[in-house]
Amino acid sequence: MKILIIEDDKEIGKLIKLYLSKEGYEVIISETASSGLQKYYEENPDLIMLDLMLPDFSGLKALKEIKKQKDIPIIIITAKGEEDDRILGFKEGADDYITKPFSFKELVLRIKAVLKRYGEKDIIKFKDLEIYPKEYKIFKNGNELKTSTLEFKIFLTLYKNLGKALSRDEILDSIYGFYGEPVIDRSIDVHIVNLRKKLNDDSKKPKYIETIRGVGYRMVSNED
Repeated sequence: MKILIIEDDKEIGKLIKLYLSKEGYEVIISETASSGLQKYYEENPDLIMLDLMLPDFSGLKALKEIKKQKDIPIIIITAKGEEDDRILGFKEGADDYITKPFSFKELVLRIKAVLKRYGEKDIIKFKDLEIYPKEYKIFKNGNELKTSTLEFKIFLTLYKNLGKALSRDEILDSIYGFYGEPVIDRSIDVHIVNLRKKLNDDSKKPKYIETIRGVGYRMVSNED
């Protein structure tokens, strides 16, 4: 489980990283909003801890940018504890809010609670799509796309690695646990073609799935 901390106080960042690492989390630290956004795109974390007061621009602006891309759990950590600040944070999509100074034990419990809520989510909303992981279904503008189980798993794997190029082998490694038959890596290309047809996605100007020559495929984020 990977956690990105966007926090300009080096000492607090180090302490959080030390404590969370002992709990088994992989922790990445950024000290500015811009570098935090870059790490978000590169590392594809499972949860973000975000300070509101950052040296280049506000954490709220970073929160908005991230939530536009993907519905990922975000916990605000800040010295600003006024009610208006908390309300604004939640309004912009924050999943929890913890005020400095805080207990590291409480922080871990909050992280686990937020991750549990996300694990239980039944619907993922992405662009004009609604994705139902438990039912293996994708809806576009309210209409169900008739995907096979393997097509759905390929799509979900690309979504979970939003913006990151995956090789055919990496895609297969991710879906083998759900698919009992051996799969030839080039058959991924056939399934991608089928997915594009069902999504009405133009391979030359892709909205969802982009071909990365010499590598494989990636899911197109809203920033691309």
